[in-house]
Amino acid sequence: MKFYLSKKKWRQSISLLLSFLLGFGTVSGMGLSIPSPASAFPLDELLSPAVRLFQLSNLSTKQKVALGKDIHQQVRRNYTFERNSRTNAYVQRIGKRLVKNSECSRTPFNFYVVRNSSINAFATTGGHVYVHTGLINAADNEDQLASVIAHEIAHICNDDLIDKLKQVQLAQGVASLTGLDRSKLAAVGYKLAVDLPNSRNAEFDADADGLRYLQRAGYNPRAMPAFLKKLLRKRSTPTFLSSHPGTRQRITVLERKIATGK
Repeated sequence: MKFYLSKKKWRQSISLLLSFLLGFGTVSGMGLSIPSPASAFPLDELLSPAVRLFQLSNLSTKQKVALGKDIHQQVRRNYTFERNSRTNAYVQRIGKRLVKNSECSRTPFNFYVVRNSSINAFATTGGHVYVHTGLINAADNEDQLASVIAHEIAHICNDDLIDKLKQVQLAQGVASLTGLDRSKLAAVGYKLAVDLPNSRNAEFDADADGLRYLQRAGYNPRAMPAFLKKLLRKRSTPTFLSSHPGTRQRITVLERKIATGK
């Protein structure tokens, strides 16, 4: 994930993304399809109504969960998961506590610990949240770790990945992405979740909603801006900051919300 993009750069990125994904051939270690000059798969064929699987504008919770499971298979190919049962149970406990206090408590959430030293976390759809070990180690306490997990839960509750899939659809000027077979749709979803950022508004909304979940769950809300301040003081920019817009502005907005109770 990078800094949030302008509409023009977003469309350029989407065009490159689909050029990368909508074809045959594989990349070693990536588990994703790439096009070759002789075997590029025509987009109009992929969009055939005969193989329509999803209506992006009206996905049910069950369909989001199914898409999330397909994307999870892509994640498993590209990341190593932590095997320490105590660490996994710790993150699961925090996540479930927050979900109970969210707007999407009926979604069956799953929380995974990724063995990676970078300070980062990401979410897909259908209740799948991934937390790097580097982030766990960077947090001073449970409240700070919970603040990031709450932010990622909010991305799922707000359907931010589904919105990005809709933007792909609009950027390509096609009627729908619903004709993509499940593996290709999952590959697009994976790349959007991991490599392309959410919009600026989506990030601020996830902060606001995540802060509310944090407070409802009994965590210290000040842990959210406090953790962001800690990350700002690091010599090298952590992944979690480089993939999110305007950290200083986020801190200011969060502190104002906490002070005013809004």
